[in-house]
Amino acid sequence: MYEGFDVWAFLSGLPLGLAIAGIILYFSWRKGKKERRYDERYTNVHRQAKSISWGTTSVAILVAWAIVIIVEGPGLAFFILSGLWAIHMISYGVGAAIASKQN
Repeated sequence: MYEGFDVWAFLSGLPLGLAIAGIILYFSWRKGKKERRYDERYTNVHRQAKSISWGTTSVAILVAWAIVIIVEGPGLAFFILSGLWAIHMISYGVGAAIASKQN
């Protein structure tokens, strides 16, 4: 370890930061509810934005996957990207199943 490095201060910073962010999120969400910011239009806009983002991420992962396999061959980066792609697609399948049950 580095001299003068306080591990406890370092480890307490993450929970403290998460707590402060949670408090700020709570109050901004509460104010938004009072001002009716989270209506049907808000939900539709963000649902569409998430859909576009998911498609863009899928294309980006596939392009990165192709570049890694061409440049480096089947190395560690290839298997990391393959795992990332599998997680990405499994999360889509689970999300689609949940959305299908709710509708």
